[in-house]
Amino acid sequence: MFLTEIKKHAVPSFTPFKKHSVPNKFDLLTNAFDDAQLRRLKTLSPPSISLSWLSKAVDFLAVAHSEARSLISNLEVTALDDSLASYLDDSVKLLDICNSVSAEIERLRQRRIVLAFAVHLLGDGKVRRARETLTEWEGRRASGFGKANNAEVLVRDLALGLRSAPRGKISSVGRVVRRTVYAVRLVTVFVAGAVVSAMNGSAETVTVRAPAEFSWAESLNELESAVSGELKRRFGKEAKRKGLLLEEVDDVITRVGEACEIAKEDTERRNDVLKEVERAMGSFSDGLEGLSKRVNEMFYGVLSNRNYMLDHVRVRA
Repeated sequence: MFLTEIKKHAVPSFTPFKKHSVPNKFDLLTNAFDDAQLRRLKTLSPPSISLSWLSKAVDFLAVAHSEARSLISNLEVTALDDSLASYLDDSVKLLDICNSVSAEIERLRQRRIVLAFAVHLLGDGKVRRARETLTEWEGRRASGFGKANNAEVLVRDLALGLRSAPRGKISSVGRVVRRTVYAVRLVTVFVAGAVVSAMNGSAETVTVRAPAEFSWAESLNELESAVSGELKRRFGKEAKRKGLLLEEVDDVITRVGEACEIAKEDTERRNDVLKEVERAMGSFSDGLEGLSKRVNEMFYGVLSNRNYMLDHVRVRA
C-alpha cells in the first residue's frame, strides 16, 4: 500500500522562521524564493495523469532545487548542520527515484515498439495479427517499478522525513537554511510521489500539507488534493474503466482497438482512424521523450547541487 499522510499535528513548528526574527536581507531572499515557487506552482494547475503534465512537474521540482542552491550559496554557511545533512541524504534518495523512473521510461520505450508494430500491421490490413499484438501488449502492462527499484519505498521515506525538523539554537542564517531545505523537501515529496504513482498506475500517493507560513502553501495543498483526486478517478476502485494508464498511452491503445474493430468493415474509415492512431503515437512518443529529458536534467541538476553543497560547506567549515 502506497499511502503516507503527513498529518497536520505532525508538521514541525516553524516559529523560528517567522519574518520578524530574520534580518531584512534574509527576508528578501526568502520572499524571492517563495514568490518563485508560487508562480510556478500555478502553472501546474489543473493537473492531469499524463506524460506532458509529469514533465512540467519534474521541471518545477528541478528548478526548485536549483533555486534552493542559489539561495543557500548567498548565505555564510559555516557548518554542515542537520538541515543540510538531511538535504544531502534526501538527494541520494531522489537520485535513486530518478533512476527508477528512467528505467520505467525505458520499459515504456520498448513497449512502444510493440504498439508501433501493431499500427504497422493495421496499415497492411493484417487486422487479426494486430489484434493479437495488442492483446499481448495489454497482458504485460504491469509497471516495471517492482521490488528491485523500490521507488514507492523511497518516496515514503522522504515523506517520513518531514515529520521532524532540527531543533536547538541557531543563527539567522541557520533559520533560513532550515526553512529553505524544508520547503524543497515538501515539493520533492509531492512531485516524486505524483510521478511514481502515475507511472505505477496507483490510486494512492503520499499526502503532504505545507505550513501556512509559506505563501505558496495553499497552492501546493490544493494541487496535491487535485492530483490525489485525479489518481483515484483514473486508477481507483470507482474508475469508469479498469486498466487505465497514462493518458497518452491509453489514447493509443483505445484508438488501435477501434481500428481493429472497423478495419474489415470500412476501408475509408479505417484510414481515418489510422491517422488518429499515428497522431496518438506521436503524442505518446513526444511525451515519453519529454519526460525522459526532464528526469535526466533533474538527476544531473540534483547531483550538481549535492556536490556543490558538499564543497561549499567543506570550504567554509
